[in-house]
Amino acid sequence: MSEHARVTVLLDETVATGKNAQSDHRQDTHEHIPGSVLRGAIAADWIRRSGQSVTTTPEFTSIFEGRGSFGPLHTPASLPIPLSVRVHKYEPTRKCHQLWWDEAFDDDAERCPHCEGPLERSKGQARGGIPTTTRTTAALTADGEAEDSALFSQRALSQGLRLHGWLHGEAVRALNPDGTPITSLLLGSRRSVRGKASVEVDHAVSPGPVETTGNDVVLRLAAPAVFVDDFGLPSTTPDLSELSEALGVEASEVRGSWTRWDETGGWHAASGLPKPTERCVAAGSTYRVRCAEPPAEEALRTLMARGVGLRRREGFGALFRTEPPLGFAAWTSVAASLRQLPGLIPKLRERLDPLRRGTVDDESYYRASHKMPPDVGEALRTILGITDADFYEQLLDYMEHG
Repeated sequence: MSEHARVTVLLDETVATGKNAQSDHRQDTHEHIPGSVLRGAIAADWIRRSGQSVTTTPEFTSIFEGRGSFGPLHTPASLPIPLSVRVHKYEPTRKCHQLWWDEAFDDDAERCPHCEGPLERSKGQARGGIPTTTRTTAALTADGEAEDSALFSQRALSQGLRLHGWLHGEAVRALNPDGTPITSLLLGSRRSVRGKASVEVDHAVSPGPVETTGNDVVLRLAAPAVFVDDFGLPSTTPDLSELSEALGVEASEVRGSWTRWDETGGWHAASGLPKPTERCVAAGSTYRVRCAEPPAEEALRTLMARGVGLRRREGFGALFRTEPPLGFAAWTSVAASLRQLPGLIPKLRERLDPLRRGTVDDESYYRASHKMPPDVGEALRTILGITDADFYEQLLDYMEHG
């Protein structure tokens, strides 16, 4: 079995992974599937198949309490904007060619050179909008009537959303209980009425390598990370000895870090007890680490699936790589080429909802692009690469109305 596996889930029902309980009886949800939720759902599947006694076996302990990594499941839109990035404080204009200025690659600015608007540091917010639903219910009295002051609202990820993530090491074995692949899971809370998801596993594909520049590697957190110093106290900095071992070369210093503190807790379903609240580094935090020599590409790919820090089996320390989006002005030549075929724009609009859900299938579009004039076909393939659904919709509006 391979050292890592890419997991894709398609939500057959809404999924709620609660966070930030509030006094007004409104329960928010993560806009992705945390690694701890994925791990718990897979462990529950093992128990349903083999009974509670399976939890006492060495195999179960090795997989779910060992050194493997259960990464979070994301859509392209739910990944955080790195904290090393500066973005427009206000809405960028159509004159803007650039949307991100990444200090991790020595690209810094205070104002956009095109619209002259001020820039601000990213707060780790998601790159785009995630489809969600909100359901409001009421507690009932013994007579079956709605109880006063007992409304409760729960936000959940919408049905039909497709999310992806990575498992690494011992965790990969979790996907084949009894030698039978897992094809469906129950995710999140209130699983008697929601949470069903179809599962696809790819053992052949490899993760993209961690970003590099010269001898430096750039680490971006897709999930909160737990680091400690030599005394076991919370730290904002990854362990250089851990990175050296994972990369196969000496990681000598952290040349730059862009971080924010966060807190994590949760509920341990197996014991019925709350997890301790710990300080952690927030998702979106970014590090530029100097190495003695460039790491091998295979080591960079392995680190991407493995993650960094402690509690990786619970989804902490997951990594991602990102491509900076282009501003509106950079797409005008692409739009001009596609406006030669006005009948294409309605077809491109049909992609909008699947794009928001991460379920778009572009095979027919790519086939058609190779039958078009070269400049138009290239423009179509370029626009199919846009992952931000809101920006994609703005570009279609420009192509249709100018």
